[in-house]
Amino acid sequence: MSNLSANAQLLGNLEHTTAELLEGHDRGERGRGFASDNESWAALKGYLERAEKMRKDIEKVHKEMWDAIKDQNDDAYRALANELTRASSALAAEWITVSVLGKIAVEMTDE
Repeated sequence: MSNLSANAQLLGNLEHTTAELLEGHDRGERGRGFASDNESWAALKGYLERAEKMRKDIEKVHKEMWDAIKDQNDDAYRALANELTRASSALAAEWITVSVLGKIAVEMTDE
């Protein structure tokens, strides 16, 4: 059993996943992930905007869960909780992608 907290273990797992994704990333003809700093910035911006929209959608689902509680609608609450779980997992994957792209941008700067 590990002495690390659950959050520390999760962070380690995410860092490992990020490293694996980075290794598998197609670096293109120039040996880089992006053609330029501008391209990396634009790609990161797109992912950040998508992540923000996803976060707002999750907040909306969370508010709808409260409405289901007030209406004593257990079926709606369970369906919304499932949607919250799915959407949160997708958002976590989006942030992992941002982390990987950020790492690629750093490596480009080091070249």
